[in-house]
Amino acid sequence: MATDKTAVKFSFTSTGVTYSQEPDGNGAAQVNLEGTATGFGTVLGTLTLFGDAPGAKTGRSSWVGTAYLENGDEVQGSSEGFYEPSGKHKWRVRGTLRTSTGAMFRSDGIISLDGRTYKGSLTAWS
Repeated sequence: MATDKTAVKFSFTSTGVTYSQEPDGNGAAQVNLEGTATGFGTVLGTLTLFGDAPGAKTGRSSWVGTAYLENGDEVQGSSEGFYEPSGKHKWRVRGTLRTSTGAMFRSDGIISLDGRTYKGSLTAWS
C-alpha cells in the first residue's frame, strides 16, 4: 500500500500561453511555466489543459518539465491528470507525476489567471 511522505511545495509563474486545436477538434491551452520546487531547484515546464468537449469546464491535463537541481543534475518529469474550476478564473489541477529518477508523486495545485500563477504540492508515493 502506498504511503504519503512530506509534500514538495511548488510555485510557478506563467511565461506565456499557446492555444491550439487538437486533431479531435477540441481545444488545448499550453501554459509555459517557470519557478521553484522544494528540493528540486529551478523548474521549467509546460502544463497543457485539454478541452475534451466544446465549452467544457473540466478536462484532462498533462505536464512535461525539467528540474535543474543545485548540484547540476537534471530531473525530467511528466504527469497526466484532470482539472476543474476552483473559483473565479482559477482551476484545480490534480494528477500523477513520474520523474526520470523513478520517483512518483501525487500532484495537486491551483492555476490562477490573477498573477498568472500555478502553486501547489507534490506528495511522494512509496
